[in-house]
Amino acid sequence: MASVAGAVTDHNAWELKRRLQWLLLSRPPVLLLQLNQARFVGPLGVRCLAAAYQRAGQLGVDMRVAAPASGDNRVLHMTRPGHPLMP
Repeated sequence: MASVAGAVTDHNAWELKRRLQWLLLSRPPVLLLQLNQARFVGPLGVRCLAAAYQRAGQLGVDMRVAAPASGDNRVLHMTRPGHPLMP
């Protein structure tokens, strides 16, 4: 499990990308990403989440987002409604 706190902006989204890539390297059966402490996830952060989800699928990892903040939940739904990444 991993959690994101604070704001994920275009200036620090690379940290989220690098962390998710590192976590996926160990190929856990499930990667649960908690977003409830994230105040903001910008467009580049959402792209990082989508790319990580795609890579997780290639590796056979079940990646899920748990308890996104209400704003992040709306952003993720608008990005791809009905996407299995969403709870």
